[in-house]
This record gives sequence, C-alpha cells and structure tokens, in this order.
Amino acid sequence: MGTLATLCVPGAVDHAVTVAVCRTLRDLERRLTVNGPPSARAGSQVEAINASAGERAVEVDPEVYGLVRAAVHASREHRDSFNALIGPVVKAWRIGFADARVPTRDEIGRLLGLTDPADVELDEGRCAVRLARPGMRLDLGAIAKGYAADRAADVYREHGVDNGLIDLGGNVVAMGSAEEGAAWRVGVQAPFRERGAVLGSLSLRDASAVTSGVYERMLEVDGRRYHHMFDPLTGYPFDTDLASVTIVSASSMTADLWATVAQRGGLEAGLAAVRARPGIEAVFVTRSGDVVATEGGAALFIPAARAVPDQAGA
Repeated sequence: MGTLATLCVPGAVDHAVTVAVCRTLRDLERRLTVNGPPSARAGSQVEAINASAGERAVEVDPEVYGLVRAAVHASREHRDSFNALIGPVVKAWRIGFADARVPTRDEIGRLLGLTDPADVELDEGRCAVRLARPGMRLDLGAIAKGYAADRAADVYREHGVDNGLIDLGGNVVAMGSAEEGAAWRVGVQAPFRERGAVLGSLSLRDASAVTSGVYERMLEVDGRRYHHMFDPLTGYPFDTDLASVTIVSASSMTADLWATVAQRGGLEAGLAAVRARPGIEAVFVTRSGDVVATEGGAALFIPAARAVPDQAGA
C-alpha cells in the first residue's frame, strides 16, 4: 500500500498467524490499488472499474463492492470534505511528485465535472459498479488503509490473538492491551517537525487512531505553499487553520474517513462536526501549534512532557 506495515504482538505467536495477516493485506492491496506501474494494477478490481468509466458496469467481489459502496455513500454524505472520485484533480496537481504543478482554473473546473459521486451507479444484486462519465476515477486510498487495518485485526482475533498493535503507515489499531495489561501508547506526530517528533501520545485499548495533516506533502510556487489535502468542491487545497487532525474510533476505516472530513472549515467547524458524531474523538493541532481536543480525546491524550516512549506513531 505504498507504506511500511508494522505488526506488534506481545508474547509468542504462531508464524502461521502472521502469514495469514500478511496474506490478507497483500490480497487487499492487489484488489484495491490504483497506483504504481500497470503490472501492479493488473489484478485491481478498482482499476478495472476506472478503465471502463463511461462504458460498462464492472462486477467485483462482495468485499470490494462493500468498500466501494461505503466510499461512495460517504462521498455523497460529506460532499464538501471527502470524495473518493477526486482522483482526476489530484492527478492534475501531482503534489508529492517531481512534476507537481498548479493547474489552471479552467482545467480544475473541467476535472471537477468528473468527480460527482452521484455519477456512480451501484448495482447491489450483481455487485457491479459503473462510472457514468469517461475520465472518472475511483480511488479508495482515503479509507482503504483503515479498512485493511480493521481486517488485519479481524484475522488476528479469528486466530485467538486479542492483544497487539497494527500500524499501516500511521493507521494504527490498538488491540486489547500491551504487556502486563497496560494501554498502548500511540504517538501523535508534531507537524512540520522531523518524523518521530511527537506532541504527546494517546492511551488506547481496542481503538484506532489515524492522523491526517497538511504538512505531509507540499508544493511551493511563487512563494505560495500548497498542501495535498483537496477541497472536493473547489479543486484547491483546503483553506484551513489546522496542521493536523487525529481521530480515535473503534473502527480504523471510520477514523481514516473522519481524519479527512474534520479538516474542512478549520478548527471550529472540525470540532463541531466531530462532537456531533457519536463514537469518535479528536485531537486537533493548529498551524500556530495549539493542541485542542474533544472531551474524550483530551482524556486519552498525554502531552509530550509526560508521555512515555511511543509504541507507534499516528
């Protein structure tokens, strides 16, 4: 999935269990990826959907269909903050790559016409998906790692492993407890500082933490800096006073989704949105360095001055 997967389990674990977890992750990557060379995308069911945009519906397996359906419904619900069809706009900017650029307003306007989630046709009976317009692209990257982390935890539990830490490039699932019954400590990255520098840590049991930040990838043109998190309505990076959002939820896929949704509108709007949604907590870091958390998030967060060495980084 283009990142490092770290699996940590206290005590001895049968090697066959680790193999089963790794096989699950690799299989999901094979079926979901839309990145990399053609050879890497050859078995991707999502890429098959994209290749048939404007033409036919593509039948996929029930698991892939369920994830696509969840992404499309989330895109329709959170139209102003999350959109799994934003791919054409992201590809035009290419922030994070050597050929990154600022597209023209006309180009962005044209590409936004290919991002309407209402133009995705879902056939429940056949597990089939059709993108109505040529050039549309579905990309599950904003929730796929969260889903994969949840599935990895499921596989562990199916094999009787209830305690462990799964870290898929910052999508962290804390299963049960660490050694001697202690909660897992998950570090919260300090924005704009070197990787591994933390503001503090979250104390987690049977929960997931996911961080999304504007500091990860940047493009600077004529003295102006553009980050990689895009407003689905404008096609430009979010105008926000936030540097990062860390979401805590029982589901890593939910945390993955809301780490993007809560960026919209900045701190005030993000706090209001999270507080209105049962089952999630958040820690916000503003561009000026202030740390603001929901009530539940504050109860889990330990500032760096008191934090023990972190076991994983969100």
